[in-house]
Amino acid sequence: MRMPFRSPTDYYCQDLAPLDEEICALLAKRKERSKNNPGFPGLDLIAAWSEKFGLNENWLRRIFALFLRSEIDYNPPAEPTGFLKYVAILKSTELDNISHTVTYMKQYSNASVVNIETEVNTPDPFVRLGHASFELFISPDYQCRQYGGRGSGKGWQHSFMVTPPLPDDVTDFEFRLEIKPFPLDEFKEVVVTGTTVRIK
Repeated sequence: MRMPFRSPTDYYCQDLAPLDEEICALLAKRKERSKNNPGFPGLDLIAAWSEKFGLNENWLRRIFALFLRSEIDYNPPAEPTGFLKYVAILKSTELDNISHTVTYMKQYSNASVVNIETEVNTPDPFVRLGHASFELFISPDYQCRQYGGRGSGKGWQHSFMVTPPLPDDVTDFEFRLEIKPFPLDEFKEVVVTGTTVRIK
């Protein structure tokens, strides 16, 4: 369950209300012009805007990263209710030695929960999957939300809540998994040297 939103402060500069209304109007125009798929500005563009308007570059990056998320992501999600049954699916594909398998779904009266496993196919014990975000798309008729996930090393498991519920027979359905790797420079590796450490 999501926690209710609480304002971070009781203070608001009322002189900003007309400007904030303009910002909302521009956001609506941006959403319409991009057809709700804005992408992310190049870092050179953000750097130029930062310099031009005297705004912190990292702050601007975070703002545009927030714009990547759809408004739908902020709607309170309905919880699956009225469990009906498990349905085996077992659709699988492999790309670049990584297999992606839709294993099964749990059917509820108001939603389906689809489970997808991703795993590296290699005997090398030192290979692991990098960090990434996963999104599921089935068709415009179905809304898919990430509902949970876990994993480490060579494999990840993700659950997606789909509304309205899928039919029991999904033979003719295509499950499109969008994988967006996180930039490598966000995860710094510290090389540990062979030494003796004394902790007192």
